[in-house]
Amino acid sequence: MEFFTIILEKSSSRQVLPDNFVKMLDDHRPQNMKLRQAGNGLRKLWDVEVVFNTDGSMYLDCGWKQFVRAYDMRHRYFLVFKYDGNATFAVKVFDTTMCRRRYQDDDDASTLCLFFISIRLCLTPI
Repeated sequence: MEFFTIILEKSSSRQVLPDNFVKMLDDHRPQNMKLRQAGNGLRKLWDVEVVFNTDGSMYLDCGWKQFVRAYDMRHRYFLVFKYDGNATFAVKVFDTTMCRRRYQDDDDASTLCLFFISIRLCLTPI
């Protein structure tokens, strides 16, 4: 399963996961997940604690802030999460230019850009 999220001010300390992802887990409630930056294979895995609210919302908590800092994620960055089914997420990071961020430890150094309607609704009339 894949989903995206946008870094908001509140999400720098913990990250809510979509309700449909929680439903897909089918009542399995992991206590921890592993995160990796999508371009670096399995070289660096980050342990992140998972917490659930009383309403069933699922959050990445302890460890999330360190992951955000390590990859210099900022407000309005676009993240694509890919779940491998084994409590691990590969995370692709796109900055505010809508281009994928590349890091020193990436396997693939090419530049990829995401083309979609900007969140800022910067539409240019044709």
